[in-house]
Amino acid sequence: MVTVRDDSPLAVIWRRKVIILVTFLAFVITAAVVSKNLDEVYSTHATLLVALESDEPTFDSVQASQAFARSFAEIISSPNIAARVDQELDDERDRNDLLDATSVEAVSETQLLEIHAEDDTPEGAKEIADAYAEVFVDYAAANLTPTTGASVSLADEAPLPRSPARPKPTLYTLIAAIIGLGVALGLGFLWDRLDRRLRSAEDVEGRFDRPVLGRIPRRGRSERSVNAFRESFRVLRTNLQFATTHGMARSVAVTSGQADEGKTTAAAELALACAEVGMSVIAIEADFRRPKLQRTLLPEVGEPLRPGLSNYLLEASTIHEVVHSTPHPGLSLVPAGPLPPAPAALMESRRGQGGLSSFQELADIVIVDCPPLGIGADASVIATWVEAVLVLVDLGSATDNAVRDALRQLETVRAPVLGLLLNRDPGVETTSYYYSEAAEKSERGRSRISTGS
Repeated sequence: MVTVRDDSPLAVIWRRKVIILVTFLAFVITAAVVSKNLDEVYSTHATLLVALESDEPTFDSVQASQAFARSFAEIISSPNIAARVDQELDDERDRNDLLDATSVEAVSETQLLEIHAEDDTPEGAKEIADAYAEVFVDYAAANLTPTTGASVSLADEAPLPRSPARPKPTLYTLIAAIIGLGVALGLGFLWDRLDRRLRSAEDVEGRFDRPVLGRIPRRGRSERSVNAFRESFRVLRTNLQFATTHGMARSVAVTSGQADEGKTTAAAELALACAEVGMSVIAIEADFRRPKLQRTLLPEVGEPLRPGLSNYLLEASTIHEVVHSTPHPGLSLVPAGPLPPAPAALMESRRGQGGLSSFQELADIVIVDCPPLGIGADASVIATWVEAVLVLVDLGSATDNAVRDALRQLETVRAPVLGLLLNRDPGVETTSYYYSEAAEKSERGRSRISTGS
């Protein structure tokens, strides 16, 4: 039975922890590095007081002064005042630079105006703010006070800033961390929704209610890697002996959901692992679409062996004619034979309906290399011939949907699915296999010494 994986928020976060962590760190580190390299900007402000000329301030006069302060803020921000300040400063700054570097704010519920100025040096920021204040006090006395009756005076000079107003690395990094966490979680959930690839044994076990009978590492070129690869099939052979109540199945089919997942290699290595312990094994090449089993077991034989399985199913050859010996003791091969135009129809022939019972009489175990389930109906038919089906899952390319569809297809024909075989499993360590190999060599060495003595 196919189960649904755990899609709770915590489970998704744990599955996608790498992409979430990488995204979060990318935001934080980028913000920290960029903010550290931004140009420093210093800010200060001069304060002006707007007041109506009156012997005794009244509520109405204060309210009027506040209204004038708001109006004067607009005047100070005009290009005309900026031009006057530019003349006063007489430096490399122009009017537009001054407009960009300043802002004016009427302090709420007061008669005060604050002239804010920014520059890349603390002295420059103070100079601009004080120049604006001085220019506008003179401008107001000559042009505004005679008409409005409101005088403008300097309430406080701009202080010299001691530290830059921007950038603020700590604040920026904190904001980036908050935003990055939200983006990282969103990306993690989106990736989990879209990515259906299988990555680990835990991922497979969490999604499908099927036992994992074997975990095959990548086969490298080193001696240790090759030995670990082969030892994993010895472990699979042992697991198959205890996977059922009646011992090892007499016939096993190896299939997969997609092509190029390594099922032919798995079938060949399992056959070799069974033969090396004295079992008589018949390996059947039942993938008529892309037969590769002969090339895997007999790479030195260039031409396809004849007759083969197709000849047997068409009743053109006897069972003994299609079973070919190999250089491997105890292992025989039934090649595919001439490729039929309709493999699925061939499986439904009279001999095909009889399954593998005749082959099982000639060997201790029959191992069948099936075609992938996703490319035709013949794999489903072959799966009903055997006592056990192994579904190979390549953790380098398999997807949730491909394996799920394969299992559903096998369930539809009531095939005896024994379990899953994980190929190219990155979680398999070669250390334990190497330890077993070393112990085995040591034992053989002690045996030779004992025999010699």
